[in-house]
Amino acid sequence: MPRSKKPTQDAGPSSGKRKAPSKKTSKQPVNYDDTKFETEGAWLVYKNVTSARNIIPERRVLISDFANELLGHVIERNKWETFVATPRVAYVEIVKEFYANIHDNLDNPEHPQYQQVYMRGQYIPFSPLAILRYYGLDNTETDILQAPNTNLQEVVTSICQGIDHWPDRSSTLNYKCLLPEVRTLDKMVSANILPTTHTSTVTMERARLLHWLQTKTLNIGNYIFSNVWHIRNNRRCLAFPSLITGLCEMYGIDLSHEITRVKRIMQIDRIGIRSSEQHMTRKSERSTQGPDGGQSSVLGETDPAQDDPMAEDFHETVTELKGQIREAQVQEAEFHRREHDALSRQMTQLLSYFSVYPPPPPQ
Repeated sequence: MPRSKKPTQDAGPSSGKRKAPSKKTSKQPVNYDDTKFETEGAWLVYKNVTSARNIIPERRVLISDFANELLGHVIERNKWETFVATPRVAYVEIVKEFYANIHDNLDNPEHPQYQQVYMRGQYIPFSPLAILRYYGLDNTETDILQAPNTNLQEVVTSICQGIDHWPDRSSTLNYKCLLPEVRTLDKMVSANILPTTHTSTVTMERARLLHWLQTKTLNIGNYIFSNVWHIRNNRRCLAFPSLITGLCEMYGIDLSHEITRVKRIMQIDRIGIRSSEQHMTRKSERSTQGPDGGQSSVLGETDPAQDDPMAEDFHETVTELKGQIREAQVQEAEFHRREHDALSRQMTQLLSYFSVYPPPPPQ
């Protein structure tokens, strides 16, 4: 039931002197659904922060397209076949409530709710081990990421082309500076490990991670757990929706009444990579050319006439529409399945009832 906090009043000292009237400082009662939020503070975080954040969905990798490339080798070395498989359906409210309920002592071993998050009236495990179990991975401690200590010069040498050092006075480098095979790996990293919407630039953290994955394994449980904690304490987009929804289901949270799904993004495959590269190349060319085809006087500024939509390659749009159609078909099939299950339950109840109370014979 909704929880209500009674207003409190400050009791002043007893005195014969009259005091000037002061403003009331009593706290107004707050009603919130305690089956969804552990505390009033969690509800306020949901109301003021997480409810307005966007969500970055995980992406499937078509492994067969990259079997003999860096991305395929990384997946094979880490045994990530299930990790990069088709993400399960994720629900918006589940994800936003989850992030709102992450408490300050999530990583405190002495706290009663250590590595647990309150969800729909119960605590569910959320730990590196729980994440590994969800993906069916071993809890290996080999090659734990030490990326923050990696020398940037070593990183640039191993993952970049056309530059010999990290850009001066910059915390990022241009995505186009990455080697082609590293750019492909970055597609997966930017969706499933270190989610971001800023894919045209590469942060130092992401660059170090890409360098690390070239030759080493990564404990994905530790890394995602730390990343979720970091997202909770910053105003970044919410991430790992399929993982969070899957953990809730795995530990008994009822999802049958959830409606709004997290929108999926197309899988990572060879056709999509090629189309994305072509799109970014054209976009870069238009940003550096003026109306007469020469260099623009202002970097990134172009004549609106140059941005003719008909000049775009519509492959990405068509691919996205096909994905939306498939998603709609999946939703329709699931709706019919639920309707069928509901009718089956009703029929079973009716048969059970009539077995105890048979109807009277016809007159």
